[in-house]
Amino acid sequence: MKPLACRALVRVAVIALASLVSAVAQPVTPAPNAPNPIEVATVRFNSVRADAGTWYATEVELQPRGGEGAKNRNFINRVKVTLNIGVFSVMAPAGSKVPDTYYRASAEAVAVEATGSRSVFRFYLPPEIVKRDQITGDLKFYLVEVFVDGKALPLGKNNFPVTTLSSNAILESFRSKVAGSAGANDGILLPQYLTPFANGGSPPAPTFIRIEPAR
Repeated sequence: MKPLACRALVRVAVIALASLVSAVAQPVTPAPNAPNPIEVATVRFNSVRADAGTWYATEVELQPRGGEGAKNRNFINRVKVTLNIGVFSVMAPAGSKVPDTYYRASAEAVAVEATGSRSVFRFYLPPEIVKRDQITGDLKFYLVEVFVDGKALPLGKNNFPVTTLSSNAILESFRSKVAGSAGANDGILLPQYLTPFANGGSPPAPTFIRIEPAR
């Protein structure tokens, strides 16, 4: 091979190797997280009356994101909402800044239309608890967790009140207290379908998955 041709081949090889090394050395920029297929739009609180008295309602509105995450003809399957709340009971010390009682409840919809309007999941505290602990106004301590097909979605800005759960440490502390204490109160905070308001509300609630205990 002629010296000039050999020299040209060496130069090409060096350039190719330099390009490869440069590409390997560059840090890989991770792709941005895909948006949640459905997200918490708003959380509202109000008092509603039934024959037995006044119930305390929490409404969680979910907004689907235009077909993202839909696997079956534009439907998002098995959307589950878990509501975790902390309240100040009648036994809480005066001036206490941290709830002393915790509740949680879940409801799982069969499916939600990915291109539809908002879906509303409602949860209720019964009249005895509302009256005993004088629960009124908006809750200051709550966390809404959303799952799709059994997988937890990342928390969004509307899943909890940023004014009171203002840091990751405080949020995780609240989550830990719910995990440790809410079990003692299971069955008190109820999903809509287990209350006198099962068929009420506008917009109507989605169809929920209900597994009845064996007798």
